[in-house]
Amino acid sequence: MNIFSLNIKQMTFPEQVKYVRMVLSLSQTELADQCGISYATVSRWERENRTPQVAMLGKFYSFCLRNGFELNTEEKGGVV
Repeated sequence: MNIFSLNIKQMTFPEQVKYVRMVLSLSQTELADQCGISYATVSRWERENRTPQVAMLGKFYSFCLRNGFELNTEEKGGVV
């Protein structure tokens, strides 16, 4: 567990996306490029509280793990 794991697991998925992006000082476009997804996908994730497609979610979680973030992958209180 790292310092990022404690707070991020309590966040909703849109909050998690924005938090990861802000901590790494990335724009939505930069995050999208590094995850291998579209800018529009990142933008929708931050604006809407809905479950993303499994393939896109996997790309985001892989990116997070490579960068030291451990996200809650169980659905609890809106966290995916």
